[in-house]
Amino acid sequence: MRRQFVSTLGSHLIATALVDTSRTCARIVPLAFGNTIAQPFADAVYATATTARENATRNFAHVLGLSEDDPTVRRTARGAFRHFSRFVAESIHAQSWGREDMRDRVDIIGSEHLDAAADGRKGVIFVSAHMGATEIAAAVAVIKGFRVTSVIEPVKPEWLMDCVLISRARMGISLIPSAGAGISLIRELRRGGMVAFAVDAGIDRPDSIPVTFFGRQTPFPEGPARLARLTGVPVIFAASVRTAPGRYRVHIQPPLVSDRELDAEDDIAQMTQSIAATLENFVRRRPAQWYAFRDMWPEPTSCSS
Repeated sequence: MRRQFVSTLGSHLIATALVDTSRTCARIVPLAFGNTIAQPFADAVYATATTARENATRNFAHVLGLSEDDPTVRRTARGAFRHFSRFVAESIHAQSWGREDMRDRVDIIGSEHLDAAADGRKGVIFVSAHMGATEIAAAVAVIKGFRVTSVIEPVKPEWLMDCVLISRARMGISLIPSAGAGISLIRELRRGGMVAFAVDAGIDRPDSIPVTFFGRQTPFPEGPARLARLTGVPVIFAASVRTAPGRYRVHIQPPLVSDRELDAEDDIAQMTQSIAATLENFVRRRPAQWYAFRDMWPEPTSCSS
């Protein structure tokens, strides 16, 4: 039986009212205005959120191969906070978008990879990262006709968690608790559904394995690769980036398939490494659109090539 989040009636009513209000405002207030008012908040958070700022600075110094004091590193870290504020504004505004809005705002590269999976009525493991306009990539999958399920850790306070659950449900995305989600995800895949993961969230999770990411080892979640091995369904990486104000490009990568001739653990390790390499390519091209606010390389040791 699928695991569900349980909330109080009061929390649910508050969250429903907030989601309905934000949806109404999104129809009235242009996205450009939302982005404009989001930037000062982003700069304020950058100035006051010491741990997130220091983590981002350290991460981008490694990505760019520069010192933490380098102006380029500082600009990139501040840019990540600003892009994240736009992501928040987009998450609210996209609730009012229809198919015409998506067609007007979004260019899709590699759409055929999702179309092939949909035509074959196969399940899909959809992986992305905390980067760019992640809401847009998820919306594309829903528009393609997939029933999307994703896992999420509980968020506090309760009303905020309910807001996330309600807004995702209205987009056509079901969220379930990450703890003990394996059986539910396998069933969903075998029914032809899509399960979604953020792959840059593994550094503090027990179900992670080491990969080489920008030349150093760091843990990435093994869940996508292990599910692919168990079910035989493909893994598809997608990233949505901003190309101009209110404009987006979704990159859908060719499917990654489990190699049954390999030992299971070797197969899982190779697939996870391929996912990390794909994300690395996107981050190299648009580093400021990567929301690297946690320490991505907690261990200082380098990884041998």
